[in-house]
Amino acid sequence: MESRPTRGQATRVAWLCASLTMLTGCIPAPDWAGVQAERGKPVQRYDTFQTVANHGSRVVAGAAGGVILTSADGGTNWVRHVLPQPSSVLAVAACPDGSFAALDFYKKVWVLPAEGGVWAMRQVPTRTDLLALTCDPLNRLWAVGARTSILWSADRGGSWQARDLGDDAILTTVQFIDERRAVITGEFGAVVTSADGGASWQPQPKIQGDFYPYAALFTDASNGWVSGLAGAIKRTRDGGRTWTNQPNQSGVPMYALLRVADELYGLGAGGRMVKLKGEQWQAFEHGQAIPAYLSAGTALDGRSMVVAGAAGALNVIHLPAQVAQTTTDAAEVR
Repeated sequence: MESRPTRGQATRVAWLCASLTMLTGCIPAPDWAGVQAERGKPVQRYDTFQTVANHGSRVVAGAAGGVILTSADGGTNWVRHVLPQPSSVLAVAACPDGSFAALDFYKKVWVLPAEGGVWAMRQVPTRTDLLALTCDPLNRLWAVGARTSILWSADRGGSWQARDLGDDAILTTVQFIDERRAVITGEFGAVVTSADGGASWQPQPKIQGDFYPYAALFTDASNGWVSGLAGAIKRTRDGGRTWTNQPNQSGVPMYALLRVADELYGLGAGGRMVKLKGEQWQAFEHGQAIPAYLSAGTALDGRSMVVAGAAGALNVIHLPAQVAQTTTDAAEVR
């Protein structure tokens, strides 16, 4: 039989309840206005941007957590889109026809038509984790990832074909230089090229030292750069068959390489940037307060770029007049 509390016990409970009521009545209610204001911003301080691409002034940035931001005015104003969960945007590609495609970690591709509208989801039928995405001059999507897998789609992700190069390595970058020539780089120094628009792929000698490329950039079929651990940057002049080291004055890893007019830039740890001068990468003072790291960038025109990274970093950088001029010696990018 359940026992009832004594009168003394009941009195103590009543006193305790009254005391708690008085105490909580003296504590002001939390002010959530700041939190709500932050949530209302298109760019939020906890966003981790991993990729950015553009068609002229139309810019798309993708972040972990399935966040996509779009701008119609070169990054001055942004509109925030949150994809259905789970999702996490790893890469965005701008296709020549004006459309955009975003690679989702959860084996999906999201496509935005050239005329705008909504992002349409396309499932990628693979068990492989994909890390990089590009769109070739024929508007075909190409995705690469673990186990040297190469996937491509000619119908905006509606259907896919796949090829496994048979190596246990992660492919981290893919770039089409033109309609026929393409370069893929990956773990353990892997370099794979195509001279027939991706119909076949030829392995090249591996980059020395089991090099892991964070980023790769080719300005033509012969000349290219890769960045990796501990600030290493290497250059090839023969299409990836041999590589030489180039000094990186910053000493920190560069997670993205991009070309603005005839200048090459690296973006990396600590929000730092470097610029290629002759045969070495020198510090470039971009004038922005970047709290963490930069992981992606895209050239808006010959005078400006959008850079993106962790802690809500999504900045437009306008180059000084003397930097923006395209009179640099061609030897710097060839």
